[in-house]
Amino acid sequence: MNEPDTLQRRAVAISGAGTGIGQVAAVRFAALDWLVAIGGCRVDRLAETKAMIEDAGGTCLAMELDVAEGVSVDRFFDAVEAEFGTVTAVINNAATARYGPLQEFSPEDIGLEIGTKLTGSLLMAARGIRGMLRAEVGGDVVFVTSAAAVWPWVEHLPYAAANAGVEHAARILRLELEGTGMRSGVLRVGETLGTEFANRGMELGVMPNELWFRRGLLRHHGLMTPENVADAMVAMVSLPPGYQYEVVSVMPTAPVGGIPTSFKEWQEGFLKLFSA
Repeated sequence: MNEPDTLQRRAVAISGAGTGIGQVAAVRFAALDWLVAIGGCRVDRLAETKAMIEDAGGTCLAMELDVAEGVSVDRFFDAVEAEFGTVTAVINNAATARYGPLQEFSPEDIGLEIGTKLTGSLLMAARGIRGMLRAEVGGDVVFVTSAAAVWPWVEHLPYAAANAGVEHAARILRLELEGTGMRSGVLRVGETLGTEFANRGMELGVMPNELWFRRGLLRHHGLMTPENVADAMVAMVSLPPGYQYEVVSVMPTAPVGGIPTSFKEWQEGFLKLFSA
């Protein structure tokens, strides 16, 4: 096995790359001359990402992908390897979520969130590792998670549990991969404007922001952009051989000024920021 050669052109596979963080990350990798493979359930959005990359002179392969189904994951990697060669960076970004108390989630709701984030991340990581082992090359597996993995993010429970499971899986995998030249890292992401389900939640008005404010989960108006997260993602897989980032926790800073002391203040400030 060889260490990852971060100076050579590499192939990266990104799940959930049709929108938000995944889309921005795909464009960012392509701008750095990586071979970019993107997968997701919404082929129309994948086509948008692919067009953005190719219009800028990059190389992209887009395929429909259900990360929770092993057959779909195998089909995705087989096609990418045939086109680009061995994938040496796997970005587990796919996720979905809704909001509400646990008793209001159907078995299908829970299964979807766990399947997309936890099962999907494990299937993608396993297939990527098998490819690197066959090629006897090192590489990176990045698990994109949420701050909900470590904070008690109420009315977000299945998603939070799935992310917590992913983080523990990444810790175990890091030990399993010792001596292979492969690295396993967690990219934990705080409040970010522009993710698919966050946008949907705000549009529908179903996010329990007042509850989150009262529980101390929303303390200020600071928000990140997908570009901020993509910067951290690229940094993780671009490290020279010999060391790694085990957990990169990217969180927004509070805007300069007073911190809101009531939900009304928080809401007014947030609406002003969002409208801008």
